[in-house]
Parts: sequence; C-alpha cells; structure tokens
Amino acid sequence: MPDLVDAAAAALARGDLAAAEEQARSALADGTSLPALLTLAQALAWQGRGTDADAVLAQVDPAGLADDELIAWALPRAANQFWMLDQPERATAFLRAIRGRLSSAVTIDALLCTFAMNAGGPQRALEIAESVLSCDHAEDRAVGWAAAAAGLSAARMGRFDQVDGLAARAGAAGHPGVLRFTSAYGQITGRLMTGDIGAADAVAEGLVCDTGPSRAIALVLRADIALARGALDEAVEALREAAPALSTTGYSWGPLAWMLLAQAHAQQGRAVDAAKALSRAESRHGLKSMLFAPELTLARAWTAAARRDQPGAVRAARDAARAALRGGQRAVALRALHDAVRLGDTRAVQPIANVSGECVFGRLTAEHARALSMGDIAGLESVAARWAGLGWGSAARDAARQAGSS
Repeated sequence: MPDLVDAAAAALARGDLAAAEEQARSALADGTSLPALLTLAQALAWQGRGTDADAVLAQVDPAGLADDELIAWALPRAANQFWMLDQPERATAFLRAIRGRLSSAVTIDALLCTFAMNAGGPQRALEIAESVLSCDHAEDRAVGWAAAAAGLSAARMGRFDQVDGLAARAGAAGHPGVLRFTSAYGQITGRLMTGDIGAADAVAEGLVCDTGPSRAIALVLRADIALARGALDEAVEALREAAPALSTTGYSWGPLAWMLLAQAHAQQGRAVDAAKALSRAESRHGLKSMLFAPELTLARAWTAAARRDQPGAVRAARDAARAALRGGQRAVALRALHDAVRLGDTRAVQPIANVSGECVFGRLTAEHARALSMGDIAGLESVAARWAGLGWGSAARDAARQAGSS
C-alpha cells in the first residue's frame, strides 16, 4: 500500500488527476489511510468534483489528529471550499479557526496567501508570502503555495524582476500540479510586459496537457498570449474548448476564460458572441476570481466596441484601469490603458505616464498614446511597426488603422 500512496501523490504532483484518483482508491481498498484519503480528495477536487471531495474529507475526525495531520487535512478542505464549492468566505473563516489551534501556522498562512491573491489582494498576498518564504522551517508545500501566489501577484503589480525567482522557488518546492499554472501565468505576464512574446510562448508550451482541467487552464494561458499577438481565431478556438470545460469546476480560471473569450469575439467584430461570453463571465465571477475583475471590465469595453459604442468602450477601459490600480495591480492597469488607447482614448497620456514604469510595453504604450492624442500619422505608423516587431499584432493593427483614419 505505501507504494500505491506514493504513486498517487506523484501523479497528483504532475497533474495526472485521473491516475492519482485511481491509485489512491486502490490504496484505500484494504483499509483507511490518511495520506491516501487526502490524495484522493485533492484529485477529485482538482477535477472539479468538489462535493465528492468534501465527502471524502468528511470521513476524517479532526479531533484525533496531530498538528501535522490537522494541517494536511485542513488545507485541501479549505481549498475545496474556496474554489470548488464556491464558499470563499467560509473557507477563509475555517482556515483561520484551524490556525488558532496550531503552534505553528506557516503552512496555513501559505494557503491564506493564495486566498488573498484570488480575492483581489495581491499586495496582501505578497506580504503573507514574504513571511512564509522567510521562515526557515517552512515545509515544501507552504513554499509552493506562497511562492506561486507571490509570483503571479508580483507580475500583476509590475514587479517583474521578482517573478522568475519566485516561480523557480515554487518549482523547486515540488508544489502540487495545478499550482504550476499560477507560477506560469506570472511568468507569461512578465514576459509580455517586457516585450518578449516568444519567451511567453515558451512558458505556455511547457504546460501542454492532454486532458482534464490542466489542459483547459493551459489553453487559457495560451489564449492570453494569442490575444496579444492578434491571433484571434487561435484564441477563440482555445477558449471555446477551455471555458465550457472549466465551467464544470470551481477554478477561478473559468471566469477568466469567459472574460477572454468575450474580448476575442469582440475584437473579431462578433458582437452577439461577445455579449454571450460576457454574460457567462459575469454570472460566474465572484470573490474567488476578484483578481481578474479588471479583465471582466475590459471584456465589457471590447463588447461595447463591437456594438460600435466607442465612448462606452473607452469609459469601460478606463474603469478597468482604475479598478486595477485600486487593487495595486499596476501592470494590469497599464494593459487596460493600452486597450483604452487601442479603442481610441485620446486622453490617456497622463494616466499611462503614472503607471508605465520602465518596461518596454509601458514605453511603447506611452508613445502610442502621445501619437494618437496629437493625430501624428507618422508617429502612429512608427508605433505600429514597433508593435509588430515585438509580436503585438493586435496593437500593431490598431495603431495602423488609427494612422489611416487620422
């Protein structure tokens, strides 16, 4: 039985959820094993089967558990409540109650860090992560949770120099399989903003999976890059597969998939399809996906543009930037302002200057905004060529169109 438990845990770590479930059930066939129960519960939860996972975890009586066992049980139960059962407030309260029973709460704090990030508090997530990662007795799973969440938080806040180190630390900790997507999204964001779409593609290609939620999440990340490149058909194809697949789970990637699909359809000019995807995004969005609230507002902006409401589109893009800034997501605010310029915002020069920093994306966005505000045809043509050179086909096409209409 120990061999089966170890094999199940290894399958879980690499994201092979079906194998993890099968091997954990085999390990339980001859009797109860807490490690096997926990692996089975996580394999079920990560497949989106939150009710089944909760039933497995309910078989455990926490009163008789030692501290390390209590932590091992509480983490998947809280995570399942937060995401798959869509009970983020209950999950946070449960985890804090468990925290009060423990002499050392580092591992609990690591999951609270991830909760804080998903709930739209990347700054708070970084603060918690710093305390976890500076603790010399933090166990590997705590390091994995904290470093993965910190990496994505840092990227969305514009701290690109921290992202790769945090992702490497998360990977070295051998964190659970699906957390690698959190780390990867931070790396993809950083590479897009520093002007290296090829490197972003390389990160995404390393996430290829054949089946299940892992495949769907990987498709969402690939679609985000495809949107930047202006490969709208590619983005739509990926998201049409990913969004429905993730809708049967509780992952916060699910609402994001619908948000991006709305943007992609809108940029294709398919207003009706964009509106349908936007409606699905809005109905699935909540506290557990609050990190992506700016993307939802950008989906509204592009949907407005698709129905030829340019003033409404610009207003929504500005709203997305303000929402991102309120949450400390400076890089996301910059991307929102970039979209505002693409949508025709002629008054974005100063807001962009406030958040652009020194990244390649920020500098070129600022030049794009200045050229548009001045009606500078030569400037817009130059910007279009430079966007194309960076691989940002979407921005290149919009700048070229703006040059032609100036």
